[in-house]
Amino acid sequence: MAGPIGVAAAPFTYVAHVLGVAAAVLVLIWCINFRGGLAFEAVNKNLIFNLHPVFMLIGFIAIGGEAIISYKVLPWSKEVKKLIHLILHAIAIVLGIVGIWAAFKFHNDSGIANLYSLHSWVGLGTIVLYGIQWIYGFVTFYYPGAAIRLRSASLPWHVLFGLFVYILAVATAELGFLEKLTFLQNGGLAKYGSEAFLVNFTALVVILLGASVVISAVAPAKVDERKGYVPIEYN
Repeated sequence: MAGPIGVAAAPFTYVAHVLGVAAAVLVLIWCINFRGGLAFEAVNKNLIFNLHPVFMLIGFIAIGGEAIISYKVLPWSKEVKKLIHLILHAIAIVLGIVGIWAAFKFHNDSGIANLYSLHSWVGLGTIVLYGIQWIYGFVTFYYPGAAIRLRSASLPWHVLFGLFVYILAVATAELGFLEKLTFLQNGGLAKYGSEAFLVNFTALVVILLGASVVISAVAPAKVDERKGYVPIEYN
């Protein structure tokens, strides 16, 4: 069966790899070249905040996307791919926690209120759901492992919920780009300047990356001929 769409996953996984690297490079250029750099401790508290978009994008969006599509691109056994899937998601969670810590630290050190925006609400909910999804997947599919019947029943929901959480992560990133760029522009940043262009372009790359990951996840690894289909032969 060809699955829900009649194209193979492979081309979209390649696109996702390229876009994931591009998104990571762009956010680093933004935070280092335009925003002054990265720091866990600094007199300039903006350097601490810069960790937030870097860790969140590279963690949840890029590495999280790689975790989702790992089943479609890696040639190894199912057990090896399962372990890689689990590890990549764990790395994404750790990076996400560091990214959220950076946002809270920046707010607390700067005397700014926490959790007042839609971006922060959706973001915090996303990392909580991400953690729940990882724990459930670990316990059910890896260790100690649920009964085969429960695993079979849970798998479609695990995949569906995982895609939902990933889409939430992409949506949260878009809200974050919009919120930060609005703050900067209200502070005097040129609306048609190179930094504004870079931020908007990065946001577009993230959308395309998210779309590539989702399509890769729902597309079949390969497209087989439909059952009962016989190619027409011309004599």
